[in-house]
Formats: sequence, C-alpha cells, structure tokens
Amino acid sequence: MEIQLKKIWHRERFRIGIYFPYDNDTIAVVKNIGAHYSNSNKCWYVDYNSKNYELLKQNFSNLTIVFSSEEKVNRNEHKVAEANMLPVNPPIASDGALQLVSPNPDLNPEHKSVSVLQQVVPNSMLRLQLLENVGKYWVFKMNYHYAISKQLLVVKGVYWNKNYKVYMVLRHLKVKNAVEFILGVSPFFPIDMEDKEPVFKNKSFLLRVHQADNRWMQLIIPDIAFVHYKLKRMGSARYSKDSKCYLLPATPQSLKALQQHFEVNEIPFIIEFSNGYLKNGNLPNKKSLDLSHTKKTILNEVPEVGRVYIESFVNWLFAVNYSVNTLRSYGSTFIAFLKHFNFKDPKDISVSEIIKYLGSLMERGLSASTGNTMVNAIQFYYQQVLKDKNFVIILPRPKKEKKLPAVLTEDECLSIFRAIENPKHKLMLLIGYGAGLRLSEITSLHWRDILFEERKIHLKNGKGKKDRMVMLPQSVINYLQDYRKIHGKSNYVFDGQYKGESISSRTVQQIMKNAVRKSGLEKKATVHTLRHSFATHLLENGTDIRYIQKFLGHASITTTSIYTHLTKNVIDKIQSPLDALINKKISENGKQIKS
Repeated sequence: MEIQLKKIWHRERFRIGIYFPYDNDTIAVVKNIGAHYSNSNKCWYVDYNSKNYELLKQNFSNLTIVFSSEEKVNRNEHKVAEANMLPVNPPIASDGALQLVSPNPDLNPEHKSVSVLQQVVPNSMLRLQLLENVGKYWVFKMNYHYAISKQLLVVKGVYWNKNYKVYMVLRHLKVKNAVEFILGVSPFFPIDMEDKEPVFKNKSFLLRVHQADNRWMQLIIPDIAFVHYKLKRMGSARYSKDSKCYLLPATPQSLKALQQHFEVNEIPFIIEFSNGYLKNGNLPNKKSLDLSHTKKTILNEVPEVGRVYIESFVNWLFAVNYSVNTLRSYGSTFIAFLKHFNFKDPKDISVSEIIKYLGSLMERGLSASTGNTMVNAIQFYYQQVLKDKNFVIILPRPKKEKKLPAVLTEDECLSIFRAIENPKHKLMLLIGYGAGLRLSEITSLHWRDILFEERKIHLKNGKGKKDRMVMLPQSVINYLQDYRKIHGKSNYVFDGQYKGESISSRTVQQIMKNAVRKSGLEKKATVHTLRHSFATHLLENGTDIRYIQKFLGHASITTTSIYTHLTKNVIDKIQSPLDALINKKISENGKQIKS
C-alpha cells in the first residue's frame, strides 16, 4: 500500500499530511508516532519537521512525496536526492534544508513570529509588482498566496488596501527587511525611507459651493491614487457618489487643514466661493456625522416607491432624538417589514396581516430580541408617524429567551491581558474590565472624562442618553498617565487611524478576539464579556448589588440581578443532593460506595 506525504497548512502552521487508503494497521502505526486526523484535509498529519519525517521513514518503506502544482514549477531542481530532501519548496524539510527562523533576531522585534516558517515560492508565481509610493508607504501587488499573505499581515507596518487590492508597507528599514525576507527577494523596495512626498505642480484642487447643503463644500481633486488615499485620512472628508466629489465641512478650519495636509505636495487650490461661505458653526460633531451617514445608508436601501414611508419614519426617529444604534435597528427592521408587503402603503396593511408576518418570522427561528425590535418599530410608525387615534393594534410580544451571559474567571481575565503586547491595546481592555465599560464607552472615552484626582471616570451620554460616574482603577492610573504623555494631544483617549477620530468598535473587537486566541482560552469571549465579568467578580467579592447597578448604568435592578445566578461563591456553597446522599452513606459505612 502506497503512503503519500504532502506539505499542508493546517491550524495556523505547516504539517506533513499523510494520505493512504483506510487501513486499521496503518492507522495504529501513525497514531503511535503522534499523528492526528484532519477532517478538513481528509488525512492524518504530524508537525512539519525532520524528526517526524525520519519517524515516518523508519515505520514505512513505501513513502511517496507529492508536490503541489506550485512546487512543480522547476522540476529540475526537484530532482535532487530524496534522502537530502532539498527541493525548492519541499513538502518536508530536513534541519539544514529550510531556514526555520530569521537569521537576524532584530529583524522585527515587535513580531518575532513573522517568519517562524518561511515558505520559499518562486518569484514568477507571485508576480511581484512595485507601484508608486503613497505618502509614507511603499505599494506593491502580488498574486494571492495564503501562507505568504498571512505572514505579511502579521508584520507591524504592513496593511492590505482592499479598495485598490495592494499591500502598503511602511517605509521603515525594519519593515523593509521583514517583508523582503517573507517574499524571498532582496532588495525589493528602494532605499527611500526618508524621501519627501511627491510634488504635483501641474495639478490643482477645485473648491466650490455644495448646492444641496451649504454646510458643506465640494472638493474636486485630480484622479491620482496618492491624493485619494491621503484625503481619506482626513476624518471630516466624505465622498459623495451623487456629486462625484469629496465633501468637507464649510468651515475655515477645514480649509486650513486641507491646505496644510497637501502643502508639501505643492498642489494649488482654486476657490470658487467667497470667504463668507465658510462659517465656524458648520463644523459637525461625530454624532451628527454618524446620524447623517446612517440616514443616507437607510434611504439608499429602499426603492423609490417606498422612499416616502421610510423617510417620514426616519425623520420622526430624528425628531425624538433616538440614538444611532436605534436608528439602524429600527430602520433595517421596518424596511424588511415594508419589503415583505412590496412597499405598499402601511395604512392598507391589516392587523391580521401584520400578526401573520410576525408569526412567520418566529417560525423561521428569529430571536426574541429581534422580534421585539420589529414590534417596537412597527408600533412606533403606526402610533407616532401616522397619528391615527382610531387605529388600535395589539401586537404579540415574543417571549424572550432567558440566557445567562458568558463570564470569565479572574485567572482567565489575567491570561487575556497577559497575551496582549501592544501597550495601547492592553490599556484599552484593562480599563474596559476595570470600570465595567461598554464597547461604545471605550471608543468614545475623552481625556476630559478621566478625573485622576477623584479616581473616577465621567461617562457622558451613554446608553439611554444617561451620564454616570464609574471607578478609575488605581492599578492603571500611573500606566494611564504615562500613556497620556505620548497620546495626550488627541481628544480621545484611544484615537483611531485618522487624526481627530476615535478608534473603531471593529478594531477593539478584533483586539479582544486576538487576545482570547493567543491566551489559549476555549471560551467565546467578547469585549462585553469583560463587562459581565466585572459585575460578577464585584458581586463575588461582596459588593452590594445596588452599587453594581449604578456602575453598570442599569435602569432596573432586575437587569443587574442576573449576575446573582453567575456568582461562583453562591454556587459553590450549594451542595448537590447526590453528594449529600453519598457523604451520608460514607459516614454510615465508613467507606466510599463503589460505582
């Protein structure tokens, strides 16, 4: 029976795949040498190293090494002695055949695991193409390769631009060395780490009035990828598909920031409006931008026939000052409701039709929370928008499932924090857990909200549009003050990729996800799990539940009382009746009952 060996990528690393027809004796042998079965690859596998290859050769005489299509590019180089295992891209490498670690230990100290296993791929397969620099980045394209792409994105300073489908590499010597090592090409990038940004003297910007809303000004730019990318880094710039141009707030500050942003590129500005058009009052805040963007997104999802209904619905949500999250959830569920009835006038939809529609959603397995959101959105429209006093509708409320939130132990929280190397990321999760913050409260935290002397954090306009005071953990105060010396110029404690904007929720979620994975925990834990753990650990340590309610910002003590079902101390004190029965029997007979 022939046994084939292939080099495979499985569970974040390369393995030796062992392929053979089903045979109990062969399975027993591979199990004995420590092999495991992979359902995804339909084979047995061991770690990719020369020791395991030697074990396979000792136990099987009929081994065949199978090369992938990529490994067959240069067949002449593959015709070396099998005993030495020295092909260009061997399925199994001997100790001297393939370099397993970087020859330079200082190549990338922030990410030393970048090149734990360097897979050599011919340049002709990657088709590397170096493009024009964009600001402080080198830009290049290559054919997609799973393993190499995965290694590239681990390097600090390498980014994937999904709009232009290119890799962007920070023009830094350490990043250059790391990327060239992964690609197997040196030199690939030019030595221009300190070059100035490009100059475009023959191009110009055009600024003009935005007729649809005079709080904004239109910016027409030359069609240059570098200019597009650099402009997107301005937090206040938004691209309008309707006007086919960028929109910026019509303020003197925006104009000055724009001119400073492109001053080094020597691009002249042509301004077609008077100085009186720019006003300080036109500067929007983050909430205004989020609401405007959300409204536009919702309206774009509806065809013209249903635009009048959803627009009046959204305007009423604005009028009663509902949050962006409520606007999104109500908007999407009401659009689904209208779509089900082919966007006909809601006045013509009967109560029985509405109930039948809601029943069909429950039948398809819709969660109770989503069902209640749908009910609230429909009720809001009929009661607030239509204002029909004679229209009475009693909508069924789906019974909400009572689920206990996931909670981490204190040791599990500690292992997550220890798994994070980036100081900013670690501080973010430490404060989130130490003060019991919601995700949105972490991202919107301002320096002015940190009251160091009082050891408190003043959370403003939280869920339900309520302010509250929470504790500032003593253990992070010095850490936070040192961090402020570096990042204190920003308004936000945790600033984002673009100047003047906070870190995105998606980024924080990904940081938590990576930390959980690195810590080796099998539990599914999110940023909100840290908040649940904060409340549970306080309760276990004897804190009054009414104080915990205030810390969490719960309107009702009933919401907070769910944590009483999770406290370890209470559960540990309750004895199972089976244990009591066994202990009683042991005390009577003086020996333990055999199972």
